[in-house]
Amino acid sequence: RTPGVPPCSRDAAGWPVNTLLDTLPTRRPRSITWREVLQAAAVIGIILLLTSLPYIYAYRSAPPDRQFMGILLNVPDNAQYLSWAHEFRHAFLIENKLTPEHGAAVFFNLFWFLIGRLALGLGLGDAETVELVRPVTGAIFLGAVYWFVGLFEHRPRYRWTAFLVIALGGGLGWLLVIVKQITGNVPAPLDLYVAEPNTFLTVLAFPFQALAGGLLLLILGLAALAFERDSPRLAVGAGLLALILGLQHGYDLLIVYAVVGSLTLGLARRPGKVWRSLMLGALVCLWSLPAAFYAAYLARLSPIWRGVLAQYGNAGVFTPPPAHLLILLGLPLILLVAGRPLAHGGDGSPRDLLLRLWLIIGLFLLYIPTDFQIKMLSDWQVPVGILGTEAALAGIAPGRWPIPRIPGLSWTEGTALLLIVLVLPTNLYLFTWRFVDLGRHDYPYYLDRDDVAALRWIADHAAPSDVVLSSLTIGEYVPALTGAHAFLAHWAETLNFYEKRTMVARFFDPREDENTRQQILSRFGIRYVLVGPAEHAVGSFNPSTSACLQIAFSAGRTTVYAVRPSCQALPASSRSSGVQ
Repeated sequence: RTPGVPPCSRDAAGWPVNTLLDTLPTRRPRSITWREVLQAAAVIGIILLLTSLPYIYAYRSAPPDRQFMGILLNVPDNAQYLSWAHEFRHAFLIENKLTPEHGAAVFFNLFWFLIGRLALGLGLGDAETVELVRPVTGAIFLGAVYWFVGLFEHRPRYRWTAFLVIALGGGLGWLLVIVKQITGNVPAPLDLYVAEPNTFLTVLAFPFQALAGGLLLLILGLAALAFERDSPRLAVGAGLLALILGLQHGYDLLIVYAVVGSLTLGLARRPGKVWRSLMLGALVCLWSLPAAFYAAYLARLSPIWRGVLAQYGNAGVFTPPPAHLLILLGLPLILLVAGRPLAHGGDGSPRDLLLRLWLIIGLFLLYIPTDFQIKMLSDWQVPVGILGTEAALAGIAPGRWPIPRIPGLSWTEGTALLLIVLVLPTNLYLFTWRFVDLGRHDYPYYLDRDDVAALRWIADHAAPSDVVLSSLTIGEYVPALTGAHAFLAHWAETLNFYEKRTMVARFFDPREDENTRQQILSRFGIRYVLVGPAEHAVGSFNPSTSACLQIAFSAGRTTVYAVRPSCQALPASSRSSGVQ
C-alpha cells in the first residue's frame, strides 16, 4: 500500500488492483544498510587504486629519451578519442582529423566535448585530463553495478558475491594463456582481450566505455522500477539518462530499446494495462530519439562518417561464436547454463522480467548483422553474473555442485569464496601484463622525445587544414597533439585505410621513384612529412634527397620536412574525400 493512499480492493489471489502493476508480485525490500554502502565504497576505492598503479608505473619508469603517452591499451581508438577532445576544446562540432580528406564539421560526442573543455579550463593535456576523470567514471560504473545488483539480490551474501564476480571477473581467457606458453600463440585472442564484457578491464583502460556502462545500468534499473512502481517520474529519469548515453555512446541505445521495448510489450499483455505500460515505455525511450536520429544522420548522410562506418570491419573484431562466449564470460555463464535458473521463471516482477529479457535478447543482439555487433556485449556480464551467481549459490543447498566444504565456512560461504577466486585469474594476468608491456618503454605506448618535440613544432606552425604524412605509429598521435590532419592514423577513421597504408610504405621505400612520391604529396595536398625512428622502421628512404622536401625542424633522430609549394599542387579547399 502506498502511503497516503486509501486501502484498495484485492483480487482473488490477494493482490491490490488499484494501480498499474499492483497485480504483480514484488521482491522483498533490499536490506542494504549504510554500513554496507560504506563497505562497497571502500571496495570500489581499492579497485580504483589498483587500476591507477599501471599509470603511475608507466610515468615513473619512463627513461629520459621516452615519454609515456597516457594510453594503457588500444592506442588506435584511444588516440582517436584524444583527437576528438583536442578539437572540442574550441568547437562544438568537429571534423574527422584522422584522414587527409576534408569534410564538414558535423560530429559531436558529449563525453569528449566535456573532456576537451575541462582540459582547456584546467590547462592540462587531454590525456592527463582523461586520467583525472578515469577514477570518476570507474566509480560511477562500479557504483551502478552494485546498485543494479541490489535490485535483484536482497540477501547480502548473494549480493556481494554477484557484485565481486561482475566487478573483478574476466572469463576463462587464462586457459588461452597456458596454451600460449605451450604453442607460442594465443588461440582466439578475442576470447581473452575483449573489454566490453569485462568490468575491471573497462575501468582500467576505457573511461569512455565505463561511463556508458554505468549509464546503461542506471537506465535499465530505473526503467524496471518505473514499471514496478507505476512511476512516470522514474521513466522520465531513465529517458533523460538515455539521451545522455545516446550523445556519448549511441550503440548502447540498441540495448536500451530492445530490452525496454520487450519489457513494455511483455507487461502490456496483462489485462487492462496496455496503455499505461506503453506510456511508461515511451517515456523511457522517446527522449533519446534525437540522439538516435543524429547517429543515423552521420551513418547515412555525412560522406566522411559514412566512409568511416563502412570500414568498421577492417578491425576484424566481431562477437565470438556462441561456444567461445563460455570462455569470454567464463564461469558465471557456464554455471548459468548448467544451473538453468531461467527454467524457474523468476518471481514475475518487472525487474526480474527485465533481467531475464536482457539475458535472452542480449544474446541475440550479440549477432546482429553489423560490423559493430561486438558493442552489444557492453554490460552483458551483469545479467550473466547475477543469474550465474544465483545458480551457483542456490544450487549448493541440495548438493548439486560437487564442492568440498571449506573449514570454518558454511557451504554457501565456501561456494561464494571459491566462485570469486575462480573468476580472478584472467584479469590478474591482464593486469600483470600491463606492467610487462609498459616495461618495454617502446612504441606505441611511449614515443621518442624527439618525436614529441617534432609534433609540438607542428602544433605551433601547422594550420588546422594541413596534412602530415608519417608512419601509422606516429600518425595515430598527430591529430591529438597537433590539431592537423594525419595522412594515416586509424583503421576506420582514415578513409581507404589499406590504400593509404600501402602509400606510406611506398613513400618510405628507397626503391620507389620520385614521381610516385610527388603524386602522393600532390594528390592529398600534404604539407609536412615527419621522419623519425618509427618511419625508418617502415623504409630507409632519405627525404633530404627529394626535390619536393626541405627541412623545417630537426630534433635528434626526428626531422620534420616541409613540402615545397610546387609539389603541394592541390589547395586545401579542393582536397575532398572522394566520397563527397
